Amino acid sequence: MLRSFRQVFKSNRTPMAAVMIVVLLGLVAYLAPSGGAVSADTVVARIYGHEVTMRELGEHMQELYQRYGKQASPEALKPFVQSQALRDLTNQKLMEELADRHHVVVTDEEVGARLRAFLRQYPIFKDAKGDLKSTAELKQIFQEVGFNPAMQERMLRSELMRTKLIQQAALQVPVDEAWVNLENRLRNEKVAFQQASLTVDPASVADPGDATLEPFYKAGGDRFLQPPRRILQFVAVDRAALGKDVQVDEAALKAAYASRKADNTEFKARHILFKAEGEAQIQEALAKANLLRERLLKGLDFGKTAEEQSEDPTAKGNGGDLGWFNASKMVKPFSDAAAAMKVGEISQPVRTQFGIHLIKLEGRREKTFEDVKDSLARELSESRFASRAQERLEQVRKRANGGDLAAAAKSLGSPAQLTQPFSNEPGAQSEGLPELPQLVNEAFRLKVGEVSKPMAFGERYLLFRVQSELPEAVPPFKEVRAKALTAYRLEEARKAAVAKAQQALKEGGLQAVGTVTDQASGPLSGLRELVAHPGIRKALLDTAVGQTTPVLWTQDGKLWVAKITSREPAPALTFETRRSLIQDLQTGEAQKLLSTEMQALDQQGRLRPGFSSLWGHFGGIYINTSAVQVPLED
Repeated sequence: MLRSFRQVFKSNRTPMAAVMIVVLLGLVAYLAPSGGAVSADTVVARIYGHEVTMRELGEHMQELYQRYGKQASPEALKPFVQSQALRDLTNQKLMEELADRHHVVVTDEEVGARLRAFLRQYPIFKDAKGDLKSTAELKQIFQEVGFNPAMQERMLRSELMRTKLIQQAALQVPVDEAWVNLENRLRNEKVAFQQASLTVDPASVADPGDATLEPFYKAGGDRFLQPPRRILQFVAVDRAALGKDVQVDEAALKAAYASRKADNTEFKARHILFKAEGEAQIQEALAKANLLRERLLKGLDFGKTAEEQSEDPTAKGNGGDLGWFNASKMVKPFSDAAAAMKVGEISQPVRTQFGIHLIKLEGRREKTFEDVKDSLARELSESRFASRAQERLEQVRKRANGGDLAAAAKSLGSPAQLTQPFSNEPGAQSEGLPELPQLVNEAFRLKVGEVSKPMAFGERYLLFRVQSELPEAVPPFKEVRAKALTAYRLEEARKAAVAKAQQALKEGGLQAVGTVTDQASGPLSGLRELVAHPGIRKALLDTAVGQTTPVLWTQDGKLWVAKITSREPAPALTFETRRSLIQDLQTGEAQKLLSTEMQALDQQGRLRPGFSSLWGHFGGIYINTSAVQVPLED
């Protein structure tokens, strides 16, 4: 059959090619980002084929707003809340992808049982017999208390999925007798001890000079081995380089003011919100809003009613007061309705992605040209600077055509510079390029010879080319003398500290080493920071009562020693305690495995977002950044 297909394809190349082009164009149309307004169904992220819609994002943002309460205004919190909500939903979809890969299924029956169990915890949802109230009664209570059962179901489904994934992974974790016994001792054996520590002061060691330091450096070998280092050729453009190009005259300011009339009009309003999901709830909310509007028109106090009936959590305590805002601060249907109203008027029901609103307009004011002149000048100047700087750097990039940037940069009045060699390590520095810590990852992502895109860093824009890469090597002594001196001082200070401690122990015990502290008898597992150090943990378990542990170094660089004063052995494990301990160990390791697997899946997916997530439709992560940066239209 495959051979026959090939023959048909070979004999009909032109028609078949046309068919393939049509199919490809259709695929591109399907995968390409949709333009225009953002709706509740707009995909804001796609994680290995699992989609996150704007509706889901908005709902989770509302939940986060409720958690944060009145710490700040919703508008001030929005960037943080939106980022956190997107991160939470991305993690949820990553977990769904892992569940698919591991063939883990959560059924509706399981979620329903969990939801009923959750509701039974609260008397408000139960009747006199202790059973859950009827569906109609529950629905009414949900609306009154602002409880979203659909959101709770999603949370319970996610918890069930995580639990099943951990349980499945736990079964794959082998636990031997030695591990069980060690954990039993850490949890149940009670140890009391005295401890003392000694702080090391490398600065007290004098610079010995090159005659001593250079042989130390040579004997150090791989201690001073540096990873591959790169040299960048970069071009920077700041405001001074552009001069008058970023200045804004009076005519441009007035034109911008005239074009932004809507932004210069501010409204003061209150609102009452009825949350709604799906067409049935929307119709029900519309009916409630229409009935309430009639009562409000007859004199019912809007602010008091908002506090009593609005389902916007921020309405409690402020009567639904939204303060002053302009059109850009609200979703479009809301701002359009406010713009069309007269002061004192109560709107018809307004539908947005949050539900149904009633709006009372309490004020309207216009900002004059003088009011906004200074801020407008800064904004336009910033915009011009960004545009001109990127334009100049793009010209440098095109003229260089993938080669040396120096000639192209010089011709445009922005000379190219070279960095000092640097490695892909935290705190990388290079004279003349203070932005290096921010771009070091990108510098190592590009290949040698590749040119970056223009990048914004504070008050200037940068373009850089990976000039060369130095291989892993031990650099000449002069290049790393400071590093060698630091290592020498630390080593000498540690030698002196160990000698001092050992001599002190012989002559005066722990008191001669340093300040002694007593650790009361208790399980070592309670001393998390101390026993996280493998050497200290072993010393505390193995040293006999009345004996002193070896001198060891803590994780923060202090010399540490202890004397065991008492030890109460752990009780023997029974069948039940052994089984429980094994389950705890397996679950703990399974949680680490799940976290690691999700992190790896996240990192792998973000490497290939693809053409509007061509890869993300099947095996990657696509974030629609433009969709979460614009007002939402329903």
